[in-house]
Amino acid sequence: MGNSKKTSGACLCGSVTVSMDLEKTTFDVCHCGMCRKWGGGPLFTIDAGKNLTFGGKENITAYSSSDWAERGFCKLCGSHIYYHLKNTDFYNFPLGFLNGTEDFKFHLQIFVDHKPHNYEFANKTETMTEAQVMAKYGPPPS
Repeated sequence: MGNSKKTSGACLCGSVTVSMDLEKTTFDVCHCGMCRKWGGGPLFTIDAGKNLTFGGKENITAYSSSDWAERGFCKLCGSHIYYHLKNTDFYNFPLGFLNGTEDFKFHLQIFVDHKPHNYEFANKTETMTEAQVMAKYGPPPS
């Protein structure tokens, strides 16, 4: 398994659980308007690792937030569970949803050109604009 780290998490009511083997111990932040609206501020995320398993899948509702992505939440307590790129195995999970992430390093900020000017992070991180994110992760050109 190399340097992977086993982690798990659960929603507020415990009806949805997740476990996975993380390949890296870093987290990222998204400043896009949709993430800020969804969570009330920038979204702190961790890329899902290998061996991703869900418990209580019947309690997850997914909202199709764009043609290429959906956001999952617990239909009982409303906890945010994931951001998922449709038709792929790419999932991001909110940093606070998972256990044992206190020592993770702040790595990347995306949609930095959408970040409001009323907050700043002191951490020095890599950054990507909306155009850079869409070029790397967005839907294929029509």
